Amino acid sequence: MKFFELIPPGTKYPFVRTARHFIVISVLLILGSIAAMVFNYSTRGQVLNFGIDFAGGSAVRVALAADKEVPIQEVREALEAAGYEGVSAVTVPDAQNQILVHVKDVASIDKAQGDACKVAVEAYPKAKLKRFSYTDGASKMFMLFDAQPIYSELETLLRKAGCEGKVDKGTGKLGEFPVELSLIGIGAKIEEDLDKAFGAGTVADIVSSETVGAKVGNQLKNDGIKSLLYAIGFIFLYVMLRFDLRYAPGGIVALAHDAAITIGAFALTWKEFNLQTIAALLTIIGYSINDTIVVFDRIRERVTLHRGEDIVETADTALNETLSRTILTSGTTLLVVIATWALGTGAIKDFAFALFIGITVGTYSSLFIATPVFLWVNRRFYGGLGHLEAAEAADAAAGTGTLLGAGSNMEIGADGQITGGDIAALEAQAAKLRAEKLVDPDADPGAGSAGASAGEGGDEGGEGKASRRRRRQRPSS
Repeated sequence: MKFFELIPPGTKYPFVRTARHFIVISVLLILGSIAAMVFNYSTRGQVLNFGIDFAGGSAVRVALAADKEVPIQEVREALEAAGYEGVSAVTVPDAQNQILVHVKDVASIDKAQGDACKVAVEAYPKAKLKRFSYTDGASKMFMLFDAQPIYSELETLLRKAGCEGKVDKGTGKLGEFPVELSLIGIGAKIEEDLDKAFGAGTVADIVSSETVGAKVGNQLKNDGIKSLLYAIGFIFLYVMLRFDLRYAPGGIVALAHDAAITIGAFALTWKEFNLQTIAALLTIIGYSINDTIVVFDRIRERVTLHRGEDIVETADTALNETLSRTILTSGTTLLVVIATWALGTGAIKDFAFALFIGITVGTYSSLFIATPVFLWVNRRFYGGLGHLEAAEAADAAAGTGTLLGAGSNMEIGADGQITGGDIAALEAQAAKLRAEKLVDPDADPGAGSAGASAGEGGDEGGEGKASRRRRRQRPSS
């Protein structure tokens, strides 16, 4: 039965010998990623389009009324005029008449408005304010009075001062009169300001509203960077223990290469970089090292089976043998990723975009980056003889270790020939081992010559093949 083969058997593409061209391409891609980040920083103030997870602030998704067509630029100008900081507004792809608004504000009032509200409450005639507490960016305001205030009157007073929200009873000791003001969310405040700027009913609905403080965002950013570094570090240890120290640098360089180019793609396209992107990078790292380990395992297997072969040829053969598996595995994965990218929306679309870039680059780096780095480390720090050390260990296990150790100052030249040491002693030991294997110690002393004759004539002693042939042809009487 004949099976379909994606890569014909016997394919011998020179991966290692052409690797320098692909390394140049990788260097150019990484430099391009760095250039995109520098350009973003100089023109936009930050290297990546950090989402609120990392930058802090609020993200509000607004659905406009069906009969309202408001240009995005006018939405930005209206929100900036209302006093919001760092306003960014974009239309939501694949959504009907929806806008995604990003602002640096995390609360509907700032510290100055909080102070103005405190002054307004101090003038409340029916109860004296004993304590007032508000932290910048908080969603609640706490007050303590010496008598029971009327909540509706406090709400009206605070609304006129710019602190709109719901007044309710707070928690405190017996005999105290605590009050809490739950400020309206940033989403409701943006809805109110847009209706004021473009007419009542402009905003049909607030689809979603998220707020992250600046300190929390900075902590999430640091934790995301640490997670990537920890993942790469533990993978380095795994590869070092699973294979050999000379394999580990190739795997780590390939992982750093994949992550850098994927981040560069986000810098170039100015897609939002958030916690979902960090999750995608961790997924890419795991996928890429899995592919690299398959290649390394095949290289190690061929080194053991073909110890006399040049290690560059061994690596090229191993890469060609795993090429079909690599293309099929990555190809089937990319089919799912492309479908998700094409049909998905929002965060899942950006997640699929990151996976598409990462898996493509990760497959490429397993073939053209990881193995050349391994060979360079083997040549630079192990003299290019790492595979010969494996051969010596195998010979020792087979019982020929004494032969290799006969010359105390024996060396192995670049051509694989033995130099130095007592060559005569080595040859004598080799002859002795051959004699022990070929001569039976219990046989007759003349068995050696008889054996030689038997070797020519088979089991019938010195009788040659021609004599046996004539005997078979002699007619019977």
